[in-house]
Amino acid sequence: MVVGYLAAALIVIPLVLAFFSPLLLICLALSTGVLPLALGPDGLLASDFGRLDLYSIRVFGLWLASMLLIVPSFSRLLDYSVRFRWHLAFLFFAVMAMIWSPSLLYGARMVAKLSAPFLFLLLVLVSISSWTALRSMERAMFFSGILAVVISLGAVVAGYVTVNSSVGLGIPGLGPAGTSAHLAILAMLALAAARTRAIPVVYVVIALCFGAAVIAGFTRITIAGLFLGVTVVLWVSGSGWFRWVLPLAGVASIPALFIFSETFRRRMFKNQDGISLDMLTHDPAAALDQIHGSGRFDHWAYVMKTFFEPNPVFGSGVGTTQHYFYTHQLGLSVIHSEYVRLLAEVGLFGVGLLVLAVIAYMVRLRRNFLLAKTIQTKTYALAGLGSLVVYLTFMATDNAIDYVTSSGIYVFCLIAMSEKARDLEAAQVAGDQVEAVRIDPSSAAGTGTMPSRRYPILAWK
Repeated sequence: MVVGYLAAALIVIPLVLAFFSPLLLICLALSTGVLPLALGPDGLLASDFGRLDLYSIRVFGLWLASMLLIVPSFSRLLDYSVRFRWHLAFLFFAVMAMIWSPSLLYGARMVAKLSAPFLFLLLVLVSISSWTALRSMERAMFFSGILAVVISLGAVVAGYVTVNSSVGLGIPGLGPAGTSAHLAILAMLALAAARTRAIPVVYVVIALCFGAAVIAGFTRITIAGLFLGVTVVLWVSGSGWFRWVLPLAGVASIPALFIFSETFRRRMFKNQDGISLDMLTHDPAAALDQIHGSGRFDHWAYVMKTFFEPNPVFGSGVGTTQHYFYTHQLGLSVIHSEYVRLLAEVGLFGVGLLVLAVIAYMVRLRRNFLLAKTIQTKTYALAGLGSLVVYLTFMATDNAIDYVTSSGIYVFCLIAMSEKARDLEAAQVAGDQVEAVRIDPSSAAGTGTMPSRRYPILAWK
């Protein structure tokens, strides 16, 4: 009964907020995205869409509310469709891939997860129209990161979670992987603010706290994503020798951490005692053979052989892998690599569209940073770029697409904030030009327009 009420609230509240306060809807989603909602096996609800947990229902509620707000803004959606045409093309192909999927149900679930972050991006763009609103969203994100750290540490203090070399720091229900991915993304926002704002100390402290929590999660892929994200942020925002030395140090830190730390070496390699820097430099192939894949490599080979090889161009249909795992007792519910899953489900064509979308996002974000006229625009563009790198890294060996409310919406929200900040800058410049013409009519000379005269009988010379 309680679970049913919670499920109803997770759908009704976003829909109500969509009517009365879109900004509050966005801030609520951003500030509570990591709240634990897992209630164990009994917390699953049977529905026409299969068995759903509360995380899935929260995604569904946010998806409906986003659609409710963006559909009426049809004229602006056309502009955004041109801006993000490659991502839109990928989503359109994913919808089409439901046609040859063996399960329309699981295909629809996968499409919902794929489209929800993009719909949240559009929600921000059509609903937000001021710098104040952007700052409110930024504060909601930082609050979410602080909340994640507090809940994770509170679970350890309460004895609910015991952190050791095999179980890292994380929110109960969300787990170390989802928690550390969330914090790695928000660490990019803090680092970007530290690199662009006049008083960086506070943001440096926040970035260090979030980064330390990511490392304490003992999740290899999110640690790699953190270091790669930091590298990109420092490289794009740096100049001179600083632009190269610190990013290179960040890249070098990834193998160093897993070689010189006994705890991380044990998690990374099967025979941790035989791994050394000398072995990596002289026989890297042998070191790669020692990487502990937790069964992932065998599962990836099985999925590629079963679903990709028969249909390499267009895939076996969106949602195919999860449908197969749920209907066959293999001990899996989803494959632990979004790239393998997407290759299996949408093939080389679909993944190619996604690659083009990612490249387009990176080009836009870097251009927004270079052309920015305000500190806020620089911050959001830089944070969007770093968080996208974290997210793409996380996709390599985990289920990043499934973490919609704790990871996906934050990445695409930062991208949307960068775009909206650029739009506000452009509107401000246009407004200043109009004001200049109003105050000083002579400034209209050469524009092809003739300012009105109070005494029309006097001719213009």
